[in-house]
Amino acid sequence: MEENTNLTPEQVVEKVGAMFSEKMQNVPTNEDITALKSEVDSLKSLEEKSSEIEKSIAKFEGRLEAMTEKAVEVKSNEPVTLAGKIFKTIKENFDNIKDAVQKGQRAKFEVKDTTINDNYVGDYALTEWDGVDRIQRTRYGILDAVNRGTTTSKFITYVSQTTSPKNVWVGEAEAKEERVIDWKETSVEVKKIAGYVKVSKEMLEDLSFIRSEINLDLMERLREDIETALLNGAGGLQIDGLLSLGIGLPLFNAGTFAGTIAGANVTDVIRVAKAQIESANFDPTHIVMNPVDIAKLQLTKGSDNTYTYPMYLPTGDEVMRVAGIQIVSSNYIAQDQYLLGDMSKVNVRFRNDMTLDVGLDQDDFTRNMITILAEARLVQYVKRNQKNAFVIGTFSTDIAALTPTP
Repeated sequence: MEENTNLTPEQVVEKVGAMFSEKMQNVPTNEDITALKSEVDSLKSLEEKSSEIEKSIAKFEGRLEAMTEKAVEVKSNEPVTLAGKIFKTIKENFDNIKDAVQKGQRAKFEVKDTTINDNYVGDYALTEWDGVDRIQRTRYGILDAVNRGTTTSKFITYVSQTTSPKNVWVGEAEAKEERVIDWKETSVEVKKIAGYVKVSKEMLEDLSFIRSEINLDLMERLREDIETALLNGAGGLQIDGLLSLGIGLPLFNAGTFAGTIAGANVTDVIRVAKAQIESANFDPTHIVMNPVDIAKLQLTKGSDNTYTYPMYLPTGDEVMRVAGIQIVSSNYIAQDQYLLGDMSKVNVRFRNDMTLDVGLDQDDFTRNMITILAEARLVQYVKRNQKNAFVIGTFSTDIAALTPTP
C-alpha cells in the first residue's frame, strides 16, 4: 500500500472507512472484497496502533465478513456455457474436490442460467484430434416459452374461484339478492428427475474429458427429459405433462365451423382453435408442432399449384408465425398432434435447478471410480381457471371436422 505511506494512521482509517461506505452502496464483488481486505491488512501491519485504530480494525473485519457472504463474481460479456462453468469450478476447487471424494464425501455444483453449447477441447500429442462424434440432441423450446420460476416448498397451492356472482336488475325499493362466491383449493407436488454416470479417477483428473462428459451425457439429457415431461409427463412420480389428462386441457371444438370449410387444412385448424381460445377471453401466444407438420403447413398449395398465402413466413424478428401465433418446432410432440395456447399460463417452478453431485457410490473407492449425478426437482401446473387458454388436438381429425360432408 505505497499510496498510504504519507498518511497518518488516523487518515488511513478514514480512507478505509470511506472505501467501505462506497462499496456497500452496491452489491460488492469479489474484487471489492480483495481490495478492502488488502487495506485492512495494511492497518493491521502498523507497528503502533491506538485503541481507536484497534476498534476500527475489528469493525472493518466484521463488515468484511458480512460483505464476503454477499459478494458476487463480475460477469464477463462472453456467454457462460455449462461446460465452461463446470470446468472453471473444478479447476478452482480441484484439491478440495479430490480430498472430499477420497474421504467418501460429495462435492456439489449448482447449474443455473447456462447455455449448453460448448465443444470438447483436448490436447493429444500423438494423434490428429478431430473432435467427438456426438449424438444429435433434440432441440429445446418448451421450457423457454413457459412461465418459469422457483419455489422453496415441496407443494405449491393456489385457490381458484369456482363461481362468479351475477347482479340482477331490481325495481325501486325492491330487495336485492345475495350472491355467493365459491372457492376451491388445489395443491401440486414437486417431483424429482435424476440420472448418473461413472467415470474413473483418471478421467476426473482429465478436466477436458469431465467438461465434455458432464455437458453431453448428463446435463443435456436431463434437459431433454424435462422437455419431454413438460408435454408428455404421466403424473405419479413424473410431473403432469400438458398433453396428459392430469393437466386436463380442452380439446379442439369445431363449433359453428364444423363442416363449413371446403378444402380445410392445417392453417384453418389453427385459426379455428385460436377463435376457440379467444371465445374463452384468452389470447394464444404459441403453438407447439412437430417439424413434419410445420413442413406440411409451409408446403400447402392452392388449386392453381401455387403456395397459399404465407402467414407462416418469418417476420422481422425471424420468428415463424401463423395467424399471429409463434410456432415452436418440437420433436417432443408426436406428428399430427399440436398444442395451442397462452404459454404464460403454464407455470413451471424449480425447487432445485439442474445440479451435479460428484462422490463415491458402493464400491467406487476400490474400483477407483467416481459417480457423477445430475438431478432436478420441479413442478408444472396450469391453474383451473386458465385451462381454457389452451387447445390440444390432432390435425387430421380436426381437418375432417371442418370439412363439409360429401
